[in-house]
Amino acid sequence: MSRESRKKIDVGGALAPALQNPFAALSGLEALQNLPPAPEPPQPLVAPAVAKPPPRFRGRLVLRRETKERGGKTVVVISGFAEGVPGANAVMIADLAKELKGKLGCGGTFDRQEITLQGDRAVAVAALLEQIGFHVRGVTS
Repeated sequence: MSRESRKKIDVGGALAPALQNPFAALSGLEALQNLPPAPEPPQPLVAPAVAKPPPRFRGRLVLRRETKERGGKTVVVISGFAEGVPGANAVMIADLAKELKGKLGCGGTFDRQEITLQGDRAVAVAALLEQIGFHVRGVTS
């Protein structure tokens, strides 16, 4: 088919009115003309500011930096669960490791008695642990 024989559509002209407007009949109803104004939306309830109680003491943990056998990469190791945290078990340590990794945005591992977090972020780790309620010793700067 050649270009000349194709039909061209005029897009620059005025638009044709719609064939059927489903709302056209509503504009003539008298019942819709005298409606009361819409009610104001309810105001959201604002809870009063309540001071958050300080976290209860959960135990004492020790932080240390390590680079050994990691190709020069620094990690922060959290230890002291056996001696410093009463009732510590593998599930509690795993949950704490997952929470710290999520809040810090880093990788890490845990074994039965230690959590290893990637990166040299001892200050941030110490701040998060103290926020949770642990007393932190060792490398905190």
